[in-house]
Amino acid sequence: MYYVQQGQLIIMMLGGGDKSSQDKDIESAIALSRQIGEKS
Repeated sequence: MYYVQQGQLIIMMLGGGDKSSQDKDIESAIALSRQIGEKS
């Protein structure tokens, strides 16, 4: 689970896997948070 905070709003991003995919999961969460930021 990852989250992004925009002001008082907290957006929880559910997803991910296990330790073997953690680096890729983090990259995906960062990309998604950037997309969320572009739309606000």
